[in-house]
Amino acid sequence: MKKTKNSADHNNRKNSIIIIKPIKKVESLTEESLRTMYILQSTLDINILIELFDHELKKMVSHDYLNYKNSVENINIDSGEIIKEKLIFNLKINNNSLGKFVIARNIKFNKWEINQIKNLMSVLVQPINNALLYRQAITNASIDPVTKLNNRTLFNKIINQEIDFAHRYEQKLLLMMIDLDNFKKINDNFGHNIGDVLLNLLGQELTKFMRRSDLVFRYGGDEFCIILRNSILDGAKKLANRVRNNIDENEFNCNDVKIKISVSIGLAKLHDDDDSITFIERADKLLYDAKNAGRNNVIAEK
Repeated sequence: MKKTKNSADHNNRKNSIIIIKPIKKVESLTEESLRTMYILQSTLDINILIELFDHELKKMVSHDYLNYKNSVENINIDSGEIIKEKLIFNLKINNNSLGKFVIARNIKFNKWEINQIKNLMSVLVQPINNALLYRQAITNASIDPVTKLNNRTLFNKIINQEIDFAHRYEQKLLLMMIDLDNFKKINDNFGHNIGDVLLNLLGQELTKFMRRSDLVFRYGGDEFCIILRNSILDGAKKLANRVRNNIDENEFNCNDVKIKISVSIGLAKLHDDDDSITFIERADKLLYDAKNAGRNNVIAEK
């Protein structure tokens, strides 16, 4: 069956991606768009921002589905159920993509509605950019720059949450403390830059052994820690020994400097009366028991 010109135009429109850039002149905004602009500037939380935009858009153009996706930032926010009549928008600022929006419903969008959505999208560009920059800043503040692992600041926040959750739902929780043996000699012999490369390689090595539910941190200096959720002590002790053996048998290439290193590990389980202080102190003591026992050792709580 031969397609009519209108149906062909509609299919092209439906499958094409509409590029949206930030509004240039505030004076050109309608009263509705101006009100929406002020509302969207009220938050830096990306989820709340999308929710506010969805709410404001529904006042102007009815729709049954909205999706915002930013693959670079691993963001995928859905509202409603996807259906066939959809519009796709790519938000850009300074030629950088801020992600894609899909808006859909059961009936076709007419030209006036598409223009209304485009106008409102142009108001959204700058708030989206601000929210993404804020999100990146928060993430960067929680990441150790040397190892690219979670840092001590984030550990201090998460450990309390994990302890509360384990107590409330009677879940097992283990804490593994790991310290490099004689790391000071590495820095003294090869310099701190080589020491940093080694720390980075050690961080990568630790993550290879962990489940998705386990959380790995650089605790400070040459010390790492791992929060093991809902794990039994015997299994975690075997894991700790696999980590220790692998590192002991490995030779790390640090900018063409070959380095052998070992680690000492302490492994503590959460007690019913533990808070973060007592839990960490016990894991730390077990770590130093392992070092005092001759290093390259795992000491687990009985």
